[in-house]
Amino acid sequence: MANPAVNRLTDHSWIPSSASRRLGLLEQKKPPRKKVDLLDDVPVMQTTVLGLEMLLHEPCIDLRMASELVLSDVGATIHVLRLVGREYEFAVELPSGMGHCLASLEAGTWFEAISARTFACGQENSAATALWNHSRLVAQYAQLVAESLEGIPPEDAYLVGLLHEIGSIPDVLGWPKGGLGDTESPVLFAMEGSLPCFVLAAIGSVNESRSSSTWKFILTEAHELAGARTDLDVSVLPTISGRC
Repeated sequence: MANPAVNRLTDHSWIPSSASRRLGLLEQKKPPRKKVDLLDDVPVMQTTVLGLEMLLHEPCIDLRMASELVLSDVGATIHVLRLVGREYEFAVELPSGMGHCLASLEAGTWFEAISARTFACGQENSAATALWNHSRLVAQYAQLVAESLEGIPPEDAYLVGLLHEIGSIPDVLGWPKGGLGDTESPVLFAMEGSLPCFVLAAIGSVNESRSSSTWKFILTEAHELAGARTDLDVSVLPTISGRC
């Protein structure tokens, strides 16, 4: 499981892209709100919600543990990033890292979003469970690979690994085609403005056949390491174009 640096005050790598646009780093058109609302239905694992609920019953919330729980779950991470992207779209001071993202929001707000829809690990949810587990495994190995490199924070590599397959979410959840817009990557389109810029850059580099970026190297290595594991049932994963 990831170990986010929740005390890093000067790291701006987790600035949502909507806020980065405000700082002049991006000049992209913001998607209409109606394109984003369907992502409210992205589910979260029941074990994640149960763990967070237990933490919220404590006198003081352990942000490190809460961050690790959120970052172990694709759905929970998506919901928090969306909330931060909306909340800090025009802010000057911005949160960095999952710990600061959670601390910057009301606990009830992010817990309500995370717990709105859950799924249990079962045959009926086998495809979603496999994708969630696969993403977490690749994220763990991406973090390990980044630790041996310079210039890429391991916690950033973990987030990239966790979210690198979000384009397959509609297929895994059985959403109707075109439900998020007629774009090549509808979830990425819907998340534009909420994903950190480095995540967008990493996913884009993987989908470019001629790319030789550090991010593509990290994800390729992470996939190879994850492939050596025998505890992942990849047979239920959908075929995803552009996978490294």
